[in-house]
Amino acid sequence: MPAVLTALMSAAPAEAVSSLSLPITVPLAGVQGAANARVPAEFARVQQTQSFLGGLLSVDLAGTVTRAGHVSVKPAPEGDALIVSVPIRADFRAAPAGIGSFLARDFGGAATVSLRVSPFVTPDWEAGAKISGDYAWTDPLSVELTQGVRVSVQSLVDGQVRAQLDKVAADVARAVRDGANLRTRAGTLWARAQQPWTLPTSDPAYARVTPRNLSVSPFRFTPDALKLTVGAAFDLTVGLGRAPAVASAPLPALTVAAPPTSGVQLSVPVRLPYAELSQAATRAAAAQVLPLPVPLSPKLKINRVTVQPKGSKLLVTAELTITALGLNVNATADISGTPVLDRTGRIVTLSGVTVQTRRNGVTGRVLGWLADSRAEAYLARAARFDLGPRLDQARTEAQARLPYAPTAGIKLSGTVGPLKLIALTVAPDALTVTAAASGELTAGVDAGAIR
Repeated sequence: MPAVLTALMSAAPAEAVSSLSLPITVPLAGVQGAANARVPAEFARVQQTQSFLGGLLSVDLAGTVTRAGHVSVKPAPEGDALIVSVPIRADFRAAPAGIGSFLARDFGGAATVSLRVSPFVTPDWEAGAKISGDYAWTDPLSVELTQGVRVSVQSLVDGQVRAQLDKVAADVARAVRDGANLRTRAGTLWARAQQPWTLPTSDPAYARVTPRNLSVSPFRFTPDALKLTVGAAFDLTVGLGRAPAVASAPLPALTVAAPPTSGVQLSVPVRLPYAELSQAATRAAAAQVLPLPVPLSPKLKINRVTVQPKGSKLLVTAELTITALGLNVNATADISGTPVLDRTGRIVTLSGVTVQTRRNGVTGRVLGWLADSRAEAYLARAARFDLGPRLDQARTEAQARLPYAPTAGIKLSGTVGPLKLIALTVAPDALTVTAAASGELTAGVDAGAIR
């Protein structure tokens, strides 16, 4: 069952940095298995003749140093290195030739070879290992055949044993490197993180990924595994439509650091056609009637609101009725201004508002009433758009599409919280707003696919 990387998605400003973390686990069982398979049965062999007492005594030396048990692979107490241990046994016989044959002796000793494996990452994103080790014989590899005649194989054995240890160290380092497969995994994560994400919205939308950096945590060992984490930090910016094609940047320079706190700071674009805004504003305005404290006590009521773009501004046309002395007079007012967000992040109002009443068919007295500051303020309020219901609908739509795969190998799931507006754009066909997503979601990466 593939490992799954989780990341939190929470409310954040548009400039917040997102990150994904890929945990990598190298089971020690695999390292131990590789070591057991590759550690040789024989570490050293001696077969030679030595002369003593000025050549009067010739001694045949023969024997081997062999592995005496299984290889042990355990984490160091500090958790930052691996201790590889293997028991070895030396068995030798010194056999004098001729009349000294009765002096023949067997001798040997035992030792445990311990290698300390300290992994690291090279500048080109390869896992390596610094290895140091030593051993000590329980008995000296020597024997005294007779007074003044001591035979030793220590110098003959040590070079061979250390050569074999170098091979074991290389095999262990290779097992660590191949198990981590760090460059490939880091490269795949880096390329994957740069691909645009399609978003779970009713209108086609995407999030563009701009990577910042890639880092790897220091290695650490548990009783059964070597562990490290690759983290990618990036920015997400959203847009409507289909995501443009992007070319992946190569792996950046290596950074060794603690993994970033996982979190995806995501925003949702919402397209609001002007017809939809017009209907919502009409419903809100039709429920209000404004009595003006002027002669004849006229009352103003907005019957219909039409919203249109005007460059970077909005033009709001209000069709209204003025009632006085039982007579109804229809008029039209144009309200224009720049759309802005209020503090709640759910309501759009206009700044720099101008109100102009069309003169056609309207008397001077009615024009005077509409020029009253209270009437103009009332008309300006017609250009107030409560987008809360539409944002709640967008939230419901996004929730209904979860779990969702925004790009290959990544899955979004969880709970979408309230949306809050953080930006808006006046487009020819609709007002486009960007809402930050709150709540608690998970962005899962199939670690098995990052190899």
